[in-house]
Amino acid sequence: MAKVSLETIIHMITKQVIEELQKNDVEIVMHDSGNDQNQQGKNQERIQSSNPKNKVERIDMSSFRSPVLTENHIQRLHVLTGEIIVPKGTVLTPKARQLIIQKNILLTIE
Repeated sequence: MAKVSLETIIHMITKQVIEELQKNDVEIVMHDSGNDQNQQGKNQERIQSSNPKNKVERIDMSSFRSPVLTENHIQRLHVLTGEIIVPKGTVLTPKARQLIIQKNILLTIE
């Protein structure tokens, strides 16, 4: 029976996660965690900006008489989309609403 240290396993998993994130064009920011409050705030911003689902997409409904957000709109979104912006008065179909919840996407109405 082969023995593998926990440290080796963590290293292997971390390496695979980093490679996968880089394939999805996610910037990985390395930083030191300082004791300075200002530095900690900057570090927190960097961590948040490297969130894998940080893409915001505005869905253009200008060609619609009555804007309707459908399941098809949601399925065509980029895999890293974390927020979509639609015009005020847009109607969501039940399947679109279900997919938004399932994909954990923030819906903003402007």
